[in-house]
Amino acid sequence: MLSQEALQKILGIEGKVSLTPEEMADQLNITFFPHRHAISKNVAHFAEILADLFVELKVNVIPYDEALETVPYWKMGKRFGRLVINDILALIEKIFRLPERHSYIELKALRGFIKRRLLKKGIAVIALGEQKTGALPMEYIRSFKDNSVISILDFPAHISEDSSFFEHFDTAMGMFAYHMTNIVIAVDDSRWMLYNFNASHPIYAMNRDFKENVLHALIPKIVAPISPHSFADFAIKKNFDINDTAHRLAVADLVEGAALFDKTKLYPAGKRLDDLSWRSPFYRFIGKLHLDNRNGMSFGFLARQLPVKLSEVTAIEKVRERFGDRTLGREKDFFLRDGKLYAVFQFEGQTLCLSVPEVAILSQRSGSDKTHVVPERDLVKLGLAGGVMSLAAPKGLALDNNYRPSFDTKVMLAHAAGNAIVASILKFKDKNAAFAKQLETTGAALAHWHGYFDPKAVPEGFPVYGSANLHVACSSPQSALYALDGKLAAFLEFEKTGKEYKGDIHIEPHHGSNVTFASLVSLSRFLLEHPRASLLGNRYLYHYPAAR
Repeated sequence: MLSQEALQKILGIEGKVSLTPEEMADQLNITFFPHRHAISKNVAHFAEILADLFVELKVNVIPYDEALETVPYWKMGKRFGRLVINDILALIEKIFRLPERHSYIELKALRGFIKRRLLKKGIAVIALGEQKTGALPMEYIRSFKDNSVISILDFPAHISEDSSFFEHFDTAMGMFAYHMTNIVIAVDDSRWMLYNFNASHPIYAMNRDFKENVLHALIPKIVAPISPHSFADFAIKKNFDINDTAHRLAVADLVEGAALFDKTKLYPAGKRLDDLSWRSPFYRFIGKLHLDNRNGMSFGFLARQLPVKLSEVTAIEKVRERFGDRTLGREKDFFLRDGKLYAVFQFEGQTLCLSVPEVAILSQRSGSDKTHVVPERDLVKLGLAGGVMSLAAPKGLALDNNYRPSFDTKVMLAHAAGNAIVASILKFKDKNAAFAKQLETTGAALAHWHGYFDPKAVPEGFPVYGSANLHVACSSPQSALYALDGKLAAFLEFEKTGKEYKGDIHIEPHHGSNVTFASLVSLSRFLLEHPRASLLGNRYLYHYPAAR
């Protein structure tokens, strides 16, 4: 419906974003970490065939010495100085009981940050086997956002094809912390399995579709890694009142809906970083840095899109007359006028235009208990207007290390923006369209969990899309673009059926499902009435077309 450039403008995503596996392979820069420890035959064999396949796929494989750069002494001093200032500020915050915006770094950990030779930005590093002594690869990366660590390890003895979601979940989190890695490739003589922070666990046969699985599953996970948003990514707005007329209905639905969702067992308990098996306080601190100083991780989200002022959909000719510019929408399917972003699109044989509506969401902060909401401390208000994200806390709360937006922030906002565009089009077609009226008056519910719907149990009026997309991390720009682009395409296709559009279900392969529903209470009740409709893990994923 809209070009990638237009989608990126709507979402405020800058720069080139690769969306196809071939583009990602061409973009990938990778090196292998030198090892002096013993590795198994299975690990050695997998590393060998993977390296050969990388060359075939035109991945840029870089010798380790060439992947390093020498850090000037002045930069080392500057980095050390920033860390010392960080410690001073952390102590001041603790002594005077101020909002904790800094984390104290122990002296031993400080020394670990001062290295002369580091990996260049944009290069991922693969480590082989279990390294029991010496510095781990994570110590040599230059940027937590621009470098990833991938570990090829032996298959866990207790994991099988029948292992539960929770067995995989606990195993993966332990391996991430102990090996200080972003992705685990577990191998034996006939299988290989992928763990990443999506809590997914695809298992592939070694002798079947190896090239396709590496291209569609492993490479996207490396190129589009987890990258949580920090405060710097948002315009910080004044605190909001959870009890005023603009928020109280959404807050009530979040509280009651979350309590009902607790009974569905679709939201596993989160993980506190301090409870994981770190090798040392230094590595624990690196883990916190990687997660933007979050104290833990929780999986899934519950959110409420607040009522939206829908946009008028107009024929492009009338828009050109209004602005006195006959060139609008001819070369690109978007343009800016009077501080607003306009999108140009085709619908039922017409060239139409609308200004992209502003959207706002009430969601839960990262790390909170998703199914037991305390509104005064757990909620966050997200906004998107003209490609700029905003963030606000409830009255009485400050934005500190315990108050972070969800990893899925951009995906939530992509769904909210897509819902507003869809509702505007539906209202253009029929001023009494139910979904449009709902979005204008009460908004919509957004929910995400790490499982999928049984295709036979999908409620009427909810198109399902996304199963053929690549396996990317929840906080990557690709995940948001897949969400928005897929929603608009699924809506246009669904309109051809003549059925009433009520929302949608967005599949993120080896991550989970995002659902747009009327309310969290009604969605949770549907799931409780149909307890096998959706389950944690991959049980129903492969029932959908092209899912890998």
